[in-house]
Amino acid sequence: MVTTGYQIGDSVKTLLCGFLWILGVCWFWYYVAGNPLDELALIRRAQVAPGFIVDTWEDVEDGDRGQATWFHGATYTYHIPDGREFTQSTKSTSGRLKEEFQDLQRPYPVEVEYLPDNPAVNRIKGDGCASITEWLWRKVGLGGLLLALFASPGIVLLRNGVRDIKRIKQGPSC
Repeated sequence: MVTTGYQIGDSVKTLLCGFLWILGVCWFWYYVAGNPLDELALIRRAQVAPGFIVDTWEDVEDGDRGQATWFHGATYTYHIPDGREFTQSTKSTSGRLKEEFQDLQRPYPVEVEYLPDNPAVNRIKGDGCASITEWLWRKVGLGGLLLALFASPGIVLLRNGVRDIKRIKQGPSC
């Protein structure tokens, strides 16, 4: 059996596809779920500042079975003790907007948790995980399991590419 560049090229393509698959899954996961280490830092050492919900939005879409599916979000501002002001938006959340926010005529007071060394990392108090145990369960346990599940096709492609390259380098079997 003669080793050709075509065989090696296919193996490299398989490796590249596997790597790109895993990279894409990780990027998408980070984009959708956010940085889990930021949430852990907020659990461990967040400070609280007064803030206000200044705007809300609510949207409805047709579901797969013809039912209405609601999504909502909010924009909030807060001031930290050194006088800087930050404006942030929540992620889109499924369900209806709370009744007190539906016709927001004036800012609604809330408490905002933020990191003292990086105030851009923040959340409305009560959103997200409340304890390290909950964070471990939701982000590390369930999140890690789902990440591994979605990344598994890329892992299989990487394994197959490495296996094929090893076979090509070993040459024909006796």
